[in-house]
Amino acid sequence: MRKWLLILASVYCTNANAQIQIVSSDMPVVGDTLRSSITAGASGIVLANTGAGYTWDYSSLVPVAQSVANYRTALSVNPLFGIISLTAYGYKVADSFPSLGVSLPVTIKDLYTFFNIKSSPSRFVAEGFAATISGIPTPAAYADEDEVYKFPLQYGVTNDSTSFDLNFNLATVGSIRQKGHRKTTVDGWGTIKTPFFTTAVNCIRVRSEIREVDSVKVGPLPAVGVPRNSVEYKWLATGEHYPILWVTATITGSTETISTVRYRDMYRPGLLNVTETPAISILKVYPNPATSGYLTIDVPANWQSFIVEVYDMQGKSVAQYQNTKRIDVSNIAKGNYIAVINHKAGRAYALINVD
Repeated sequence: MRKWLLILASVYCTNANAQIQIVSSDMPVVGDTLRSSITAGASGIVLANTGAGYTWDYSSLVPVAQSVANYRTALSVNPLFGIISLTAYGYKVADSFPSLGVSLPVTIKDLYTFFNIKSSPSRFVAEGFAATISGIPTPAAYADEDEVYKFPLQYGVTNDSTSFDLNFNLATVGSIRQKGHRKTTVDGWGTIKTPFFTTAVNCIRVRSEIREVDSVKVGPLPAVGVPRNSVEYKWLATGEHYPILWVTATITGSTETISTVRYRDMYRPGLLNVTETPAISILKVYPNPATSGYLTIDVPANWQSFIVEVYDMQGKSVAQYQNTKRIDVSNIAKGNYIAVINHKAGRAYALINVD
């Protein structure tokens, strides 16, 4: 009798910490209302901690704000958005378009991203984007869909690389384009605990490295490209439709800096509700144009650790600085540049003119 009890206990323990697969039925569906909490920082999160049979305990995370993703069909949001696909569905990611440092002659409101589940091969893709431009509902389908996941997602098996291309026309005044690559791997499995999942659940960790260029073209002016290199870490569990934990980090060189941490959660009274996508900050620079060889970026006083990377209009990195607001541009050729300031609180931009 004791022998059988030991065998049953062994089987139970194995199942309690078993490797899982994520398939298409684990993705969000129309009608889902998925709430997440956003934390004040990344305390205790070490991205290098992963592997087979790993135990992640993030139950001490402290939420400061919440957001809700309401999944609706594109048709139900606006009949015109059915142009993307009759079966596409998604949620509003932002109330307004974040500035890329270029003054746009139009207003862009109510931004939606629409997804779809496709077969042969089985995959979850970002299929389209839509917004209201100067009062006009405007949809756009991906010329090359963004393959978010290819199923099944499984540790030691998944290693997927894909490209994406979205060109969003701004009526008759220009366009916004997002083009790049996504590389996805499952780099760990085990159990995870959060303030919501107080009892550990089986999960896998999915790492998606995204390297893209967001470019804005207005009228006859050349397109202004802003490189965006980031990594998404998502802890997924079967049947949950939304990540247990979702960490986004920016990439500068070989350094990953955590920018946002959110986890699946319940309604918590008193927390500020925010949109899914925070606005991108544009920082002031002086003197600008820079004529003395040096300029100062008006970085917030509480940003003690940050990296400044300067790009030309073709998206090539020409200089990098760390933890300094006053930067030397004497070795940079005359012209216009974009400085990307990465900090754990987020990302900001500054427009630079070297004269």
